[in-house]
Amino acid sequence: MQTDYDIAIVGGGMVGAGLACALAGSGYSIALIEAVSPNADAQPSYDDRGLSLSLATQRILAALNVWPALASEATPIEHIHVSDRGRFGFVRLHAADMGLPAMGHVVVARQLGKALLAGVRAAKNIDFLCPARVDDVDVSAETAELKLDADGAPASLTCRLLVVADGARSGLRERLGYVVGEKDYGQTAIVANVSPERSHNNWAFERFTNSGPVALLPLPDNRCASVFTVAREEAEHCLAMTDGDYLERLQNRFGRRLGRLTRVGSRKSYPIVKLEAETPLGQRSLLLGNAAHTIHPNGAQGFNLGLRDAAGLAEILLQSRAPDAGDARVLRQYLSLRQEDQQRVIRFTDRLAACFYNDDPLRILCRDTGMLLTDLVPGFKRAFMRRAMGIAGRQPAMVRTGELHGG
Repeated sequence: MQTDYDIAIVGGGMVGAGLACALAGSGYSIALIEAVSPNADAQPSYDDRGLSLSLATQRILAALNVWPALASEATPIEHIHVSDRGRFGFVRLHAADMGLPAMGHVVVARQLGKALLAGVRAAKNIDFLCPARVDDVDVSAETAELKLDADGAPASLTCRLLVVADGARSGLRERLGYVVGEKDYGQTAIVANVSPERSHNNWAFERFTNSGPVALLPLPDNRCASVFTVAREEAEHCLAMTDGDYLERLQNRFGRRLGRLTRVGSRKSYPIVKLEAETPLGQRSLLLGNAAHTIHPNGAQGFNLGLRDAAGLAEILLQSRAPDAGDARVLRQYLSLRQEDQQRVIRFTDRLAACFYNDDPLRILCRDTGMLLTDLVPGFKRAFMRRAMGIAGRQPAMVRTGELHGG
């Protein structure tokens, strides 16, 4: 049966756009559908947050030829300091210990989004439909048909494979009948750029507190991207604080490792929940990114995991050369490639939340002893660093080699 497209990707955020870039120039015809303009304030994938990119993500972006547009604006993470506020546990990680110049980089989300969309727009086999909203979907054994509101005008298209990448609260996922488990951590992450008194010297900091982690990530001009996790009931109060009062509260939680925090930019908040589909595969459809699994921001793993999933799906599609991109056998190959990494990261971030956000004396002793052992034992530290960088276990070719087809 002839279809309008081989693949329709619903969601033009960074994971959806990353998948499209990975399939640019392939034999597949692709529609990338996004409801919100990249320039709109309501587009969280293209705002001014600082994003922590793992080594694996940097390799994927290099394979997609996106990294050259970002390299000059990216701030390397050369050292990481993890600590337990008010306790004895800490871990120090250094890129040089792994023979690397950096364990990751920090970029502004807007810059990454623009670089990905430039790759999408340059590809002859990709149609970028924006603004366009999916109003209805009908899936049969052969095709998926989408009814669209394309900038106010009705439209429709058919495809062999429907990739749902429209975020944690995906309406399309619900329409398709996917079953999703949810765990609300009762926390909200407040994100803002801050300026410290001392030079960050390319250190990234994550400090665990009983209300959630506080992270400071290095940015250009000696700024830092801050992620301040608070109890849900405190979030509105923190957002309404004066800059001075907010900096005082953030300073109290983070400490003075970078001296006094002197300035803060605009603040945005994101509720923290864990969402996980019972299966990311359906008839003629697949969940990707936050639509498949939304995780706790411990260790900044969420976007990095989603982009590895996109790299894995692209690898399976490019290797199979299947004329039917939505063939169930092809989709099962994708799940076989990615399930181990997904479950490892989901379990790790959830267990960190359970371990750190309580005052049980035995758990405090165990977690801080574990942190010290990780800091002192080279084998433990190396294993921990490989996980943090997204290169542990079975990974897509782009992660292993930094090349689209594995070199």
